[in-house]
Amino acid sequence: MARDPDALAIVLAMAGGTPVCASRVDFHAGTDFASLWGGGTLPEWRRRGIYRAMVGFRARLAAERGFSYLRIDAQPTSRPILEKHGFVRISTIVSFTTPG
Repeated sequence: MARDPDALAIVLAMAGGTPVCASRVDFHAGTDFASLWGGGTLPEWRRRGIYRAMVGFRARLAAERGFSYLRIDAQPTSRPILEKHGFVRISTIVSFTTPG
């Protein structure tokens, strides 16, 4: 953020003085793409529409800055919410780690 404050936005959902969900959106200059990251919601605040609202808010931020496409690296639990927003899965990433 210190190098290029316009390259990303950090979004925090608050309930009173308590942060309940955090996420960010990266704006990739010179491309048509922005990417959504995070979206971690406290367990006791899940199933209340907070993550869904965060997705929508970040998508609007990207659109307002002229980005046509969004890339999301999400857990399978986010899929129903993302599909309700009109996202379509175009690929799947399988992660591996080395033993030991």
